Amino acid sequence: MKTKANQTLDCSKICDALGNETRFQIVMSLRKNSINTCCDKIEYHESGGSVTDMVKTTGLAQSTISQHLKVLENAGIISKEKRGSWTCFFLNDGLIRDFLDQLETQLTTK
Repeated sequence: MKTKANQTLDCSKICDALGNETRFQIVMSLRKNSINTCCDKIEYHESGGSVTDMVKTTGLAQSTISQHLKVLENAGIISKEKRGSWTCFFLNDGLIRDFLDQLETQLTTK
């Protein structure tokens, strides 16, 4: 299945990325807009955050957060965007919807 962004949907890669508690926490924090961003380049409605924001949210080292963000980005769950001197991370809502649809189809179809 292709996502709207023309990416091939890899359910096992997405499941693997979300299977880590910290990465799942990052995704849920972005989804709930519970990351208080210090970046003035991110609007509240964007469900985004910077590495610094996620370090503050999780209490983990910047290098650890960067590694988790790379896994989430490689799976297509988040995207990054350079805004001035900030690198901002955002949920890929289209991929998440496509993943959930495909997962439901695969797990409920006999």
